[in-house]
Parts: sequence; C-alpha cells; structure tokens
Amino acid sequence: MLLVNWNVEWATPWSNRRAEILRRIELLDPEIICLTETDIRLLADNGHTIYSRPDQVQTVETRRKALLWSREPWRQVDDVGAQAMPPGRFVSAVTSTSVGDVTVIGVCIPWHGSRTRYTGDGVKRKAWEDHKQFLALLPELLEHMPRRRLVMMGDFNQQIGQRGYAPGHIRDALQSAIPPWLTIATSTLGLDGRRAIDHIAVGEDLATESLGTISNVYEGRKLSDHFGVFAEVSAREF
Repeated sequence: MLLVNWNVEWATPWSNRRAEILRRIELLDPEIICLTETDIRLLADNGHTIYSRPDQVQTVETRRKALLWSREPWRQVDDVGAQAMPPGRFVSAVTSTSVGDVTVIGVCIPWHGSRTRYTGDGVKRKAWEDHKQFLALLPELLEHMPRRRLVMMGDFNQQIGQRGYAPGHIRDALQSAIPPWLTIATSTLGLDGRRAIDHIAVGEDLATESLGTISNVYEGRKLSDHFGVFAEVSAREF
C-alpha cells in the first residue's frame, strides 16, 4: 500500500502549481493521500475525499487544514477528534486497501504561531499553546483507535529527533503523544539539508518497505514550502 503525504501550501485548482503537484503524486500511484493546507477541489475527481472542518480563522470556504483521499469509499468518518482540540485539524475514517481495511488519521498539528493573533473566539493564544493542546489530547484519541491497520499522517510541524525550531518541552510533548505501538516511519527523511516535518506513522502490524521524498522544486520555483513524503507498507501478521 503506497501512502503519500504533502503540505501543498494552499495550492488551488487554478494555481499554476497544481498540474505539477498532481503529476508528482500520480506517478507514485498511491492508494491513500493526505494533503494539508489544501483546497478540497485540488485533487482529480477519481477517488473519494474527506476533510477536516474549517478552522476558526479560515476565510476561504474550500480551504482545509487536513484532507484524506482514497481509491475506495470512506466510512466511519470523524472530522472533530476531540471537542477541545484546536478546530479544523483532524479527520479520520476507514477505507479498503490492498492490505485490508485501514483506519487513517489525517492531522495538521498547529504551528507555533497558531491563533496567536486573531481568533474566532476572541482569545489570543501564546506561542506553541495550540500545538501543545493538540498533542495533549492526541493520546486518548489514539487509545480508542484500532491498533490493527492504523495509519496517522499529516503535518506534524516538528522534525523528529532533532532540535529544529521546537523547544525541548515541545519535542518531549510530541514524543509522549505517540504511543510505542505507533512508529513514525518518516522520522529520518530529509531533502536538500532539511528534515521532514510532514510525517507518516504506522501501527505495529504494518511493515515499512520503502520511503521517499517528493521534491517541492520545479524549474527553479517552489511548488510548496514543504516537500512531500511517501511510504510503501505491507501487512505484518503476528
């Protein structure tokens, strides 16, 4: 099963970036795609798409922080996660794949400046506050997810195992939020001297066969401020 994950920096169906973004994704022929900071109309209409709810500062109706695409229909869709989570950054569902039914979680963990200026509820957050709140609520959500055939992917807004720009207590919060039975397969991936912050995590019964990156540069210009990642996984029986 081939998984693709990419923050496409709000590319739209009319963006001059769209054709090349889609070409690079389609070359990989994924069964499941997670896009973050995207437009719900970006992907070609040849599969099944679900997405998170709008966030509080969203001004364009078709923008979403997290979107999941599958060749097969989705069921058991949850676009909230936990009510106390920063809104519009979570979506999960079940779909059929070549390794059987898989539960997929798409996330866009808030960046450090999330809601530090304007918010829909009038409350100004501190730097990293939304990020920490999301991570604090994530373990309980994961505890109620099936451990078999589970994938979580999206923009984690942190490099794994390196300092990056996140302070130590924030890095510790991410490490604590991911249970030992969920492995961040893309933790060591990088491109052009940058480590990934978009990640794919898989449950213990999924084996990672190969990993790779999708360049965000095309003819001297950027397709996105993030490069994409992909993983091919197989079923592991115990």
